Amino acid sequence: MSNASDIRTVLRDANVLDMPSSTLDSNSTERQHVPIQEPWTRLGTIGFRSLFTIGGSVLVVFVYGNFVALNGLLQPFRSGLAQVGSILMRRRGVAMDTTNSGGTLSDWCALVGCLVFGIAAAALWSVLDRRNTDYRSWGRALFEIARIGLVVELIAYGLAKAIPIQMGYMTQPAHQLPLVGDLGLKDTLWSFMGASDVYSIATGLAEITAGVLLLWKRTWLAGGMLAIVAMAQVFLLNLCYDVPVKILSGALLATAIAITAPCWPNVMRVLTNSTPLPPRQLWSAPGTRSVRAGASSLGFVTVVAHSALIAVIAVIAVIDIHSPRSALDGEWEATSFTVDGVPAAMTGREPRPWANVAITDRPDYLSFVTQSPSGATTVWALELKEQALLIRQRLSDSPTTIRYRWEGDRTLILTGTIATHEIEGHFQPRVMERANSPFRLVQPGIDPDQPKTS
Repeated sequence: MSNASDIRTVLRDANVLDMPSSTLDSNSTERQHVPIQEPWTRLGTIGFRSLFTIGGSVLVVFVYGNFVALNGLLQPFRSGLAQVGSILMRRRGVAMDTTNSGGTLSDWCALVGCLVFGIAAAALWSVLDRRNTDYRSWGRALFEIARIGLVVELIAYGLAKAIPIQMGYMTQPAHQLPLVGDLGLKDTLWSFMGASDVYSIATGLAEITAGVLLLWKRTWLAGGMLAIVAMAQVFLLNLCYDVPVKILSGALLATAIAITAPCWPNVMRVLTNSTPLPPRQLWSAPGTRSVRAGASSLGFVTVVAHSALIAVIAVIAVIDIHSPRSALDGEWEATSFTVDGVPAAMTGREPRPWANVAITDRPDYLSFVTQSPSGATTVWALELKEQALLIRQRLSDSPTTIRYRWEGDRTLILTGTIATHEIEGHFQPRVMERANSPFRLVQPGIDPDQPKTS
């Protein structure tokens, strides 16, 4: 039997192709046709409508709503869904979070709103269009919308790691003093990731690679499978380390799973070295050829424009993160500290002496962190004036003025009034242990005389 005849026989028996194809063997000029698929069952049709409306609303609200240019435009729709979800769950409305931090009550209410909206829309769709039993072109449209959204987010988050800004700010002085045991789960993860630019870049390149592979017909499946691996790790970390963006990472993981699911039997046969199945074909896209070409171009332009914008923002941010603006920037340890002219003691009364301070003075990053002898840290908002630090524990507080002066090149003297007490501290630069822990292949030997903690 010829190669073309073999392929036709396999396809007829397996009946897995979802769209007609004019040629199944690149070496044959004979025109071949695949039998048209049977109409969907009633249950399958209802299932697709539900998937389209629920999945589409989640894509719009959480994936496309995270785009820089679309966030503000889609906010009213998101807010409306959040109110619907909140009224159903809590019997009252919900205040929308303006910080866009993710994982807030309003976000979860919006997710419930998407579910409710999708079910209602699918039910109405089933009533108005109950005679139609084939939505393959609609399915292709949803596939493309999901694919472009996934690509944009993968490349955006990948760039934020490959150009280390997402966790890179954890290397600044403000984050060097807190004890490990005083860190929350999220800050523990961020410190771990931010401590190594090499690891951050590697994880970012994996996400960027997945996004780029998803762009082309020949490689989209490989990109989708890589996206599942990358987003599964991100989603698991977000869950286990209490990172706020659980819904977004979960939506991206679900998207990667959904668009690749029809090809899993083929992938499993490759992984198990079994007899391969015929390649799965994508359903035909809706619209004329010019409409499809325009939609494809719009998607590509969206990916390029958003990625370029994120790259520019990331480059500017990484420069700012590593650009101290004054000699104040850094970690400082106290050589002496007095309260009302008396050397500070461990009395436990306020104000407690500042054993260490960390001053961050960089573009877009200003903060003042104090550490007591017990290791507890306090974060203060910082405003720099001539020879003075204006600090606030809360942004709504009146500022406390801490004057500073220099004694020689290395001694920083801070004076001011804290809780009606006059304080004065002399500080010198503190070299953090992390500065002496570079990347190395050959590790030094362990000192056998050092006490062990593990």
